[in-house]
Amino acid sequence: MDLAKLRMQITKTSLQETIKQTLKEIGIRGFYVGWTAAILRQLTYSTARLGCYTTLYDLAQTYFGRLNYATMLGIGMISGTVGAFVGTPSDLILVRMVGDLQLPPEKRRNYRNAFTGLVTIYKTEGIGRLWRGAIPTMTRGALVNGTQLGTYSRAKVSLLDTGLFQEGLWLQFIASMISGTVMCLASLPVDVVKTKVQNWTLPTTPPSLPRMLVITMKEEGIFALYRGWFPYYIRSAPYAVITMICLEQFKYAYNMFLVKDD
Repeated sequence: MDLAKLRMQITKTSLQETIKQTLKEIGIRGFYVGWTAAILRQLTYSTARLGCYTTLYDLAQTYFGRLNYATMLGIGMISGTVGAFVGTPSDLILVRMVGDLQLPPEKRRNYRNAFTGLVTIYKTEGIGRLWRGAIPTMTRGALVNGTQLGTYSRAKVSLLDTGLFQEGLWLQFIASMISGTVMCLASLPVDVVKTKVQNWTLPTTPPSLPRMLVITMKEEGIFALYRGWFPYYIRSAPYAVITMICLEQFKYAYNMFLVKDD
């Protein structure tokens, strides 16, 4: 789904045409182009953002008690920014590996895997180029995590306040679905712009995030900012559910078996 979303953003085609084109050109394996970069991205980005959020949230609760929604969003945005900065190099490799599918053979970068891509960029373009698109990536990370993590925490509190739910998997599932929907609506426009910046192939420097946003709306219309919505949602909503439930269960196990009482 992530690959389909990226190809839709790059080629400006429909989901049906993207799937058909991928199957025709490459076959089933075409949907797993860049899988090493995708895994590396999760190992860096998700570890940093979730660890940062859990730590800051627990600290804030310790000092300030029950947190309001604005504070939860703020903690999520800070965590997302940190995670996105850490994960930008692997995100760049993923976009480039998928973008290769649209380029003529002589212009393809042909990274064998994520680590080859990192080394190649470091040697040929310099270490700073690994963070190309860092600003839109961090902006997206702030929006994604502010809305996902902050909304998840707030949804849990609100659902518990109704008296209809108790702490457990069902509560975590409902809160995750709510946060996943809000997150997709808020973050997809920035995700579209981020992809355009990172897949930039012209010799000139890519436009800034606000300028690319304006150019996209002017040339393609406002709905272009939501290109790839369907694969983005059906990828992100289950991802949010699995991530938050696993995070809660690991945290519970950590507190039960590893944290020693004084």
